[in-house]
Amino acid sequence: METIQYILKSAGILSLFYLVYIFLLKKETHFTFNRLFLLIGVLAAAIFPFIQFTKTIIIEAPALASFPSTETASETLTSAAFNTNYSIENILLYIYVLGVIVFSLRFIYQLISLFILLENHPYKLSNNCKIIEVSESISPFSFFNYIVYNPTLHTNNELAMILAHEKAHIEQLHTIDVLASNLLLIIQWFNPLAWGYKSSIVENLEYLADRTTITRINSKKEYQLALLNTSLASPLSAPTNKFYNSFIKKRIIMLNKANSNRQNAFKAMVVVPLLTIFLWGFNVNEVKKYVEIPSENNKVKTENIKEEALQPVLDKKDIAVITGIEPVTESIAQKTPKAMTKKQSPLQETYRVKIDKNTTDASLQEIKEEVKSKYGLELSYAAIRNNLNEITSLTLTYTGNGNNGNYQVSQDKGIDEFFFFIDKDGKTGFWSEAVEKRHKERMQRRKLKSQERSLDMNERKMEMQERIQKRKMEIEKRRSKMKNTHPTHSASPNNEAQEVQGQTKAKRQIHKNKKAGNTLYFIDGIASTKKQVELLLPENIDKVNVLKSEKALKKYGGKGVNGVIEITTKK
Repeated sequence: METIQYILKSAGILSLFYLVYIFLLKKETHFTFNRLFLLIGVLAAAIFPFIQFTKTIIIEAPALASFPSTETASETLTSAAFNTNYSIENILLYIYVLGVIVFSLRFIYQLISLFILLENHPYKLSNNCKIIEVSESISPFSFFNYIVYNPTLHTNNELAMILAHEKAHIEQLHTIDVLASNLLLIIQWFNPLAWGYKSSIVENLEYLADRTTITRINSKKEYQLALLNTSLASPLSAPTNKFYNSFIKKRIIMLNKANSNRQNAFKAMVVVPLLTIFLWGFNVNEVKKYVEIPSENNKVKTENIKEEALQPVLDKKDIAVITGIEPVTESIAQKTPKAMTKKQSPLQETYRVKIDKNTTDASLQEIKEEVKSKYGLELSYAAIRNNLNEITSLTLTYTGNGNNGNYQVSQDKGIDEFFFFIDKDGKTGFWSEAVEKRHKERMQRRKLKSQERSLDMNERKMEMQERIQKRKMEIEKRRSKMKNTHPTHSASPNNEAQEVQGQTKAKRQIHKNKKAGNTLYFIDGIASTKKQVELLLPENIDKVNVLKSEKALKKYGGKGVNGVIEITTKK
């Protein structure tokens, strides 16, 4: 949709410049000014559609509590029904792209043909110009600093005037204008005025070159005859400056026309107000700002609304008021004080409203008014929408009766749905299924990491106790052995210390070997890696069983020395 809007705006701006040129400037002899005007039109058509203005509309809204009408919901449903991949906008876009491809291939073919012609013929330098003489029956033309002509088709006097004409094109860089006009035609091939715009650019360049040429030759009459004589040759179909064009008569008329008054160039300024009107009409984004007007006479009692009238509204996506919702997770919902006015305490029902990317400004205003009239809360919002009128960024803030909170969400493709709620206990806050899901995933990952750390700490503690116990037993055993071997002599303290030290080193080596292993993971009885466990979604896990020390060794043998985690998934 944005692409189509840009193309149409670009075509409109280009057409505006073209009409001003045709009706006010075409017959004037200000050829240099006309050239500048036409190039500015090309640039404006490319740049101005991106310029956007913002207009704020103040809407006075009475302070009343009401539910959204079925008409609003129907509009949302209808617009969504047409938002398909086979919409008219998409079909038009496909046709436009096909046209761009066809005309691009045509332009590339012309350039390739031109380059082949230039490469296959030798050239000679003359005043920084590359002169190429060909045997083909083509009209003389220039392309950047190349000049191509057939010398057998013209007299020496005609060739001199032709070279002067083409050198004027080269000196004034007219090839750039020709290439720009061809690119313009590729982009706006569907616009009939774009074809006329290209022709006007080429015509004006010829007028410029003719005006320069007659100042460098002796006879204007002979130059006009040369124009007529060269009309017998066939022009090359390529983005070049041709000496002969089908508008020879116009060129001769412009050669003999008196210079226009300089003040006539100011007629081009009429494009400025026209362009301003165009931009204000098509490049202005309206932003609605609601101003609340308190009025006792505008209050609407919602208690007597029939359930049948509310049911169609509850089925729509714009807004829904639901009584009785399932408990909201305390970590996601924002806790607020339970202070409520006497009129509102205790609450008779739970208030819950859904907001998503398709919620309209009118619905947001109705939510604001209802929350204020029924619960005494001041709710403010700031929404940013895309060209499809979908909310891409939304900030909600509420205060009142000791309650306060805010919620901010921003997504490029439109925000996910979330809920604003006020429960029977006075708790007020926001809840989103997507946020709740991410929260559960984080909590599950933290729980697994905590279990791993706990397992590791317990293993270290048990290893330390085992080491201390074994060391005591070894020392006692060694002392007993030494007493039996040397009943009259006590063991040497140094030897005993060295032996204990050696045992300690051995135990450390065993402990080091133990730590070299990893905790075993089993998913549904299949050995897995830690990375595979981390990839599991929390909602797919049924239970987690942790085995350590003797239980792990008993079930898995020596492989379970560092503990085992068994995970059972939901079927």
